[in-house]
Amino acid sequence: MLNLGESQRLSKLANHLFKQGHEIHIIGERHYPFLFDNGSYIVHHCLGDEAIYNRERYESFFSLSTDFNFLSKEEIEDICSIERKLLQEEHFDAVLTGYRLTIITSCRLEDTPLIWIISGATHINEIVKNAEVILPKGTLKLGNRQMSEKTVKKMITSYSANVKTWNNYIKKHGGTPFKNAFEMFTGDLNLVADYSEFYDFEEDSNYKTVGPILIDKVNFYSYSRLGNKKILLSFGTSFKPSWVEKFLETLPTQYEYILTTCGVELKLPGPHIEVVNFVDFETLENDIYFAIIHGGQGTVYAMASQGIPFIGIPFFNEQFWNLKKFSEKNCAYLVKDPNSVNIQEVMNYFEQHYSMFKDNIVELSRNIKCESEGSLKKAEAEIEEFVRNREL
Repeated sequence: MLNLGESQRLSKLANHLFKQGHEIHIIGERHYPFLFDNGSYIVHHCLGDEAIYNRERYESFFSLSTDFNFLSKEEIEDICSIERKLLQEEHFDAVLTGYRLTIITSCRLEDTPLIWIISGATHINEIVKNAEVILPKGTLKLGNRQMSEKTVKKMITSYSANVKTWNNYIKKHGGTPFKNAFEMFTGDLNLVADYSEFYDFEEDSNYKTVGPILIDKVNFYSYSRLGNKKILLSFGTSFKPSWVEKFLETLPTQYEYILTTCGVELKLPGPHIEVVNFVDFETLENDIYFAIIHGGQGTVYAMASQGIPFIGIPFFNEQFWNLKKFSEKNCAYLVKDPNSVNIQEVMNYFEQHYSMFKDNIVELSRNIKCESEGSLKKAEAEIEEFVRNREL
C-alpha cells in the first residue's frame, strides 16, 4: 500500500464499511501511519512485500508504457502462495484492491470475488479512445486512413505479452491466463471513484460509478503562508526523483512554490521552493494560485473540489486519461509529453487564460463536492448487492 492516493481511498472506504459492521482484513504494510489506523482491523503481514512494494522498486510499476512484467517468477511464486493460502483459509466475501497485481492473480486462481476501486479511464472504451498514449507512434494510421476503433480494440484485447510472467504462473497452477492486460485490471465489480458526468457505463455493466472519494484532512505539517499565493507542486508517490529534480531547475524563479515530497529527499535549485512531506489538500483553496500535478485520481479531485486550476504532467497512462477529462472541460492544461515540456511557455499560456481555467473548475467543484458526499454509501450499496448476488 505504497501508493498514497489509492491507499487513502481504500482506507476511507474500509473505515466506512467497518462502521457499518463489516469485518475488515488488511494485507500489506502500512506505509502511512494516518491510514488504516484502526486496532480492530485484522492485519496479515506478507513476507516478501518489503522487497517488492518499496520505494526503490515502486517507480518501475508505473510508466507510460504498458508492460506489467516487473516481478520475477520467484517473486510472484512467493507472494501469491502466501496470498492464496490466506484466501483459502478466510473465505472472504470479497477482496478490494487499488493496485496490487499479486492479489488479483491470487483471486483469479482461488475464484475469490475481486472488487477494484478504480478510475473510469481504465474502461476498455476509454482506452480505445485514448490509444495514442499506449500504442507506438504512427500505429493508429495505416497509410492515409485512421484505424477504426474496432481495429484498435481488437489489437489491445488480443495482446498478452505484457502480462506474460503472470500468465506463466497462472498456467503452472492450472488457471485460466489473462487474455490481455486490460483483463488483469478488471474486477468482478469495478467501483469507479469518478465524477459521473465523465463516464457513461451501460446499466448492466460491472463498472459502477460511485462518485469521487475525496482525501480527508489529517493535520499534516503546515507550510509558510507569508507572501503571495503559491504554486503547488504535487507529484504523488509514483514520481521519479531524477525527473523532478531536473524539472525543478526549469521553473521560473519569480514565483513561490510548495513542493510535496512524500518524505523523499530532493535537491532543490533555490529558496523559491518550499518543501513539505505532505499537505492537507482540503485546506489549500485560500493559499494556492494554481497547481502543477501528476494527474493521479486522488490529486485531480482534490484540486477540483477546492476549485484550484492545474497544469497536469502525467507519468503513466491513467494519469494522462484523468487529466484529459479535466482539460477537455478547460479546467486544466494537459502536458502530453513529460520529457519535452517547456514549462515557462506552458505557465505563460496558463496565466494568460487563468480566468477561464479558474471559472470552469470553480463551477465544476460544486458538482464534485455534492457527489463526493454520497460516494461511500453508494460504494457500500454496490458491494453489498454484489456479495448478495454472488451468494444466490
